[in-house]
Amino acid sequence: MAILRIENLTKDYVGGWGRRNRALSNLNLEVEAGEIFGFLGPNGAGKTTTIKILLRIIFPTAGTAWILDRKLGEADHQHKIGYMPENPYFYRFLSGREFLLFYARLAGLVGKEARKKADQLLEIVGLSHAAKSRLSEYSKGMVTRVGLAQALITDPILLLLDEPMSGLDPIGRREIRDLIVHLKEEKKTIFFCSHILADVEMLCDRIAILNRGILVKLGTVREILDGGQAQYLLSLNEVPPAAAATLKAMAVKSEEIGGILHLTAPDREKARTMMEQAVREGAQVVEFRADRGTLEDYFVREVGALE
Repeated sequence: MAILRIENLTKDYVGGWGRRNRALSNLNLEVEAGEIFGFLGPNGAGKTTTIKILLRIIFPTAGTAWILDRKLGEADHQHKIGYMPENPYFYRFLSGREFLLFYARLAGLVGKEARKKADQLLEIVGLSHAAKSRLSEYSKGMVTRVGLAQALITDPILLLLDEPMSGLDPIGRREIRDLIVHLKEEKKTIFFCSHILADVEMLCDRIAILNRGILVKLGTVREILDGGQAQYLLSLNEVPPAAAATLKAMAVKSEEIGGILHLTAPDREKARTMMEQAVREGAQVVEFRADRGTLEDYFVREVGALE
């Protein structure tokens, strides 16, 4: 079942002399219930524009979107969206509990109900120990976690997260990844933008890639990587120096580690040619395999080519 459905979403901005700049062009996609959906693209691709439309901060030039079976903006469905911006500004003089109580009251919760909700969310994001500490004393990772907590105040079915790992150290990134996985286990549907492609590769069930407002790729990480041209890795031992120099010149990339020469060939045919030459020269083949690379490799190779 689709939690979020976007159809032909288009957004034009009017600039000087009445010129139109198309930030988003006929975007179509669906986000299924309970999945973690990655929304990727270079700066200016249209990601933030899409999120602002979903939040009704701005309005589309054409097209629309639905949450479940209701159009965006219908009052009884707006509370079903939770949102955490990339660079949130919170009232730093408030404690973690006071901050969440403030947002609980904005959501219509009062008294014991608001306090119970605040304490539950602090527990979920692992900040019960810092409930009385001011946000000014929180680390970047703690601020991100309390930001996630406020996005959960209304128990939304859809979470929109804009760069949730931005600026975090490896420990902070791990904590937020674990939280996102936990929220999925709690049947939340998560739609998030990120430039940290290693995290996207680990977390996402499916991804969409935008470039210049146009959807250029949609699918699972495996589908997208399998659809690209694989490079091949050739690892060799006991390679004569003259042969090593020749093979390195033929390779896209080469490195020697522990006496083993690792060569990257652009395709299978070139890799087999290199392997056959290495064997003729007396080298031993340690490994020969396809390598479709990482999502970051794909992004740089394919999306960068469209810039």
